[in-house]
Amino acid sequence: MNKELDIKPSYRCNNACVFCLNKDKKICENPSLEELKKHISNLIKATNGNKQSKLVVSGGEPLIFKELFELLSFAKNAGVNTIEIQTNGRMLYYEEVVKELKKFEPIGFLVSFQFPNAKLYKKYSRTDGFYQTVKGIKNLVKYDCHFTINTVVMKPNLPHLKNVMKFLKKLGAKRYQYRFIDGKNVMENYKKFVPRYKKCLPTLKNIIKDNPDISISLKEFPVCVVGEKFKNNLAPGFNPTRLNLTTKNAIVTTKEIVAAQFIFPNCKGCLWKPSCNSVRKEYVKIYGRKEFKPIINRIKK
Repeated sequence: MNKELDIKPSYRCNNACVFCLNKDKKICENPSLEELKKHISNLIKATNGNKQSKLVVSGGEPLIFKELFELLSFAKNAGVNTIEIQTNGRMLYYEEVVKELKKFEPIGFLVSFQFPNAKLYKKYSRTDGFYQTVKGIKNLVKYDCHFTINTVVMKPNLPHLKNVMKFLKKLGAKRYQYRFIDGKNVMENYKKFVPRYKKCLPTLKNIIKDNPDISISLKEFPVCVVGEKFKNNLAPGFNPTRLNLTTKNAIVTTKEIVAAQFIFPNCKGCLWKPSCNSVRKEYVKIYGRKEFKPIINRIKK
């Protein structure tokens, strides 16, 4: 398994999404460039020079970080094998940015895209960035960049997910990830934003069935509610050894984050528990445990 490091150079963003996972962290102090470089050097040391290292740059919006290219150059020169940029895609509107990022291959992009039109985009991101993101995706296709579309599954976009898929396919996107909404930053309106799994899965399953030519994965969906027939569409489980830079410039593993934020409800004896992503604590607290039933016997082929 690759050694991974997720760094957030800044929590600043050119969007102001009402459902943002990190909206409460935008006032946090950002690490210095030298501190970021130090963490990257430690990542390389941990790989013992075997080149099995991955750097994830997220945020905030990493593409508005002024020293991003210097940081990526340092990472590549230090020996980082692969890079992933998690972005809302607006800065990819500028072709010179895409061409410059292309120089750091192998590099991939996880591009957030939630709604099929500018009106809904503006309502929930509170900016006019829709057409920038659309052009950004077109530029990724034009320059043959490896990218995945990340769509947060939530009540506001649930009726529009099929149209989102149709729209993005026309742009040339070929890889999709549907990630269940985090929820902890919309606690005051939790039921307005967070659907029950059973309410959103019929739509997602139909999208998967209707698009056999497209790579589609489901992230943070437990196996028991998805069903074993769609097990292959579940995103790989968390990398427990992945390192994550926190707001206090400290490093924590994904295993520690999962232990603090997720639980296994009604999971005793489930065959899939070792590979399941489990469920966020807030979801179980508000919606209960009835949806979750352990899978004791495998489906016979």
